[in-house]
Amino acid sequence: MKINILIIFTILSFYSSFSQDYSGISKTHKFDSKAFEAEREIHVYLPFSYTENKTQKYPTIYLFDGQFDALFDMTSSTMDYMSQVGEFNEYIIVGIKTTQRAREFTPMYTDEKTQEGWGETKVGEAHILENHLQNEVFPLIEKTYRTQPFRLAIGHSLGGTFVLNSLLSKPAFFQAVIAISPNLMYDNRQINNRFDTYFKTHDTLKKFIYVSAGTVGDMENNFRKASGNLDAIIKYHNPKHLEYHFKVLEGENHSTTPIYTINRAFSEMAKIWTISEEKLEDLIKDESVLFVDDLKSFYSQLSEFAGYEVLPSVDQINTFGYDCLYYKKNDEALSVFNWAISLYPDNANLYDSTAEAYLKSGNNKEAKRYYQKALDVLENTKDDYDDESYAYYKSMFIKNRDAVEKS
Repeated sequence: MKINILIIFTILSFYSSFSQDYSGISKTHKFDSKAFEAEREIHVYLPFSYTENKTQKYPTIYLFDGQFDALFDMTSSTMDYMSQVGEFNEYIIVGIKTTQRAREFTPMYTDEKTQEGWGETKVGEAHILENHLQNEVFPLIEKTYRTQPFRLAIGHSLGGTFVLNSLLSKPAFFQAVIAISPNLMYDNRQINNRFDTYFKTHDTLKKFIYVSAGTVGDMENNFRKASGNLDAIIKYHNPKHLEYHFKVLEGENHSTTPIYTINRAFSEMAKIWTISEEKLEDLIKDESVLFVDDLKSFYSQLSEFAGYEVLPSVDQINTFGYDCLYYKKNDEALSVFNWAISLYPDNANLYDSTAEAYLKSGNNKEAKRYYQKALDVLENTKDDYDDESYAYYKSMFIKNRDAVEKS
């Protein structure tokens, strides 16, 4: 059975009249931090599917300045929308609530005049926040929630300073960072200089980096110039395996750059995690290689980037099979559905989809057998469905099986 975006929107529209909530769930954790010797708080957002799928694990987004609710809500809503329309994958989002931004987000200065320039505002203690993350936040999140070992960090202004610095000071923390209008002027462009030094002895950086800056306001233009300097350094050294983007946002100021950056950065990330419609069509039409082998190769490369085995979700792989049927590649569809069943043997809908592929191939005998398998698997996994869904699928599978018997 194919589940497409139109159906999803129809279902969402239908259920909205009953006030059913299709958004995710937000939670707050408060705890005593040994790193800061004070109570700290983090805000966690779980995507909608988290409670629907009891086994799926998720990569995580760590959003700095999580105390700014508007930024947290915008980030989670953007992720929600893009994932529900198939343009981005779902993440668990962790908002790190900060109390002293300058102190927590900046690395130790190399020039005493840096602290003097900030007056009574203490700077240079990013190592405390790093300790807090490593020994308190990461263990809490990974013990409490179903996470995958892939972390994306997002920071605005000094938060952007922190996430870029973390790539050098704590390279195992994040596989990807989005730095929005980062303050790279800090301490005589310390971070830029450290990147330059790093690349002189390292020709590889296996990360995703997205940096943005606006063009309105003296402060933002100074930040943009410093970010442009980092851009020149990275492009000069041209490290291997780095997925890097620098975007100048014309007409945007320091406050508006997050609005445009998060969406665009997510879209660039999606190009790594998803197959575009144009690429998908080319792969299906290419008869020199089986489409299912192309899929396996894509997910193998994605797994290498992500640092763990990434596989298509049930809905994704089911859609890939129907893409083959659309192009009348029935044998290719069967190969995809067979792979899908090997990955998700307890998903009844995949057997129904396989039956449809056999039916389109003219093999009614196998179609009937797989429709019956769909019913059997549905019955064995009945507890995974609510009563309404179970009744719907059972009725659909019986109808499909009986239609084959009469043909």
